[in-house]
Amino acid sequence: MNMNTIKLNQRGVLTLPKNIRDAFGLKTGEILVVSKEDNRIVLERQQSDKDLLRDIQHSLRDIKQGKFIEFGSVGEFKKKLKTYGEN
Repeated sequence: MNMNTIKLNQRGVLTLPKNIRDAFGLKTGEILVVSKEDNRIVLERQQSDKDLLRDIQHSLRDIKQGKFIEFGSVGEFKKKLKTYGEN
């Protein structure tokens, strides 16, 4: 894993290294969601309306083709999901 070091500037401003921006195709003005997971800071690209629409269209297509899992509880879902992942 390539490690980059960045400095926290005034008002908490960070600059992501160019190689990281390029690797993820990040553009100026793009919105990132920041969260805390355990002892880590996580940045994720906020899904655009266009991306969301595409994902919904794919999901509807899958449902029409019968590609879905039915379940009655979280435990049943986890069991089926594990079995589904093995196929």
